[in-house]
Parts: sequence; structure tokens; C-alpha cells
Amino acid sequence: MKTLKSYQENLSQHSLFNQLTTLPAVQFFMECHVFAVWDFMSLLKSIQLELTGMKIPWRPSSYDPKIVRLMNEIVLGEESDLDFKGEPKSHFELYLEAMNEVGADTFKI
Repeated sequence: MKTLKSYQENLSQHSLFNQLTTLPAVQFFMECHVFAVWDFMSLLKSIQLELTGMKIPWRPSSYDPKIVRLMNEIVLGEESDLDFKGEPKSHFELYLEAMNEVGADTFKI
């Protein structure tokens, strides 16, 4: 079984990781990658809509309750994680803040 450390070692050896050595490179990466962050959230929400019975009037989902719970737990973490001050924010909002911190352009997103 792979450990987290082995995954970290693999990541640190990835060619992309080694190219992010300047501020402009990090900014460019973030300006592109933010769309993947947004797309992931959009995909997650569409799956949540399908699996968890988010309709009015509410009815229990026809899917396995363990799947419904897992989906809602993932959404909870993605939509309302805690920032360094302990304030709830979505991962997308945290990413935008990080982009602003490094001076990356957020206009397109």
C-alpha cells in the first residue's frame, strides 16, 4: 500500500512542479488551474443534485444512504472548509484569495 509520503515524493518529482519556480509561472498556473477548481465544484454539485434528492418538495434519496452521506460530506468540506482564521469558506474562495495573494489575474474566472 502506498503511503502519503510516497505520493508526496512522486509529486515533488513531477515536471510541472519543477517548472513553478518563478512568480509569473505560479501566477500563470493558478490562472489556468482555477478553472479546474471551479469545474470540480460544478461537477460535485451536479452529482450532489442527482444523488441526494435536492428537490422541492424534499423526499429521501433512492440511492444508498452511505453514498448520500459521503457526497454530502465531500460537499461540506468543499463548500465550507475553514481558512487560517477559522472562518468558513469554500475551496474555490480560498483559491481566489491565494491567487490575489500572489498577484494572479482573477478577472477571467
